[in-house]
Amino acid sequence: MPPLGAPPTYSTPAMLGLALLALVTALWHFTLGALDYTGAGRYPGLALMLLAGLLLVYGVLALIRYIEARDAMTDPYPRTPMYDTPHQGRVPRVGVGLAGLLVVADAAFALEAQHPLGHVAGLLLAALLARQALKVRPERGEE
Repeated sequence: MPPLGAPPTYSTPAMLGLALLALVTALWHFTLGALDYTGAGRYPGLALMLLAGLLLVYGVLALIRYIEARDAMTDPYPRTPMYDTPHQGRVPRVGVGLAGLLVVADAAFALEAQHPLGHVAGLLLAALLARQALKVRPERGEE
């Protein structure tokens, strides 16, 4: 359990950063997937766009979660507990997993010389996303 008076995990600036970074990374990879659709082939491009779509959904849900947590902090009569939710530990794991898949995809596309600079930039964005997701992770024992 976090120390008394600590803000909920979802209401921190780190969570907002994760949500916004996920949205930017998803849009970047969706664009690369569309470019690779014509260059590398239909299925690899579609796979990257599908992965970017999943990350986009993740980013939107994380942003909604952040906004709800900020709103709940000002609610004089909270209806749900703000601490000790079982999914607090799962959200960062999903972010790291999606970022890991994007790193693998970017490395493969960059080695195939399909827009290598774009995929290197995408690889850096995905690595930054994984780092940010690890920052949001609750302390041991809070999951």
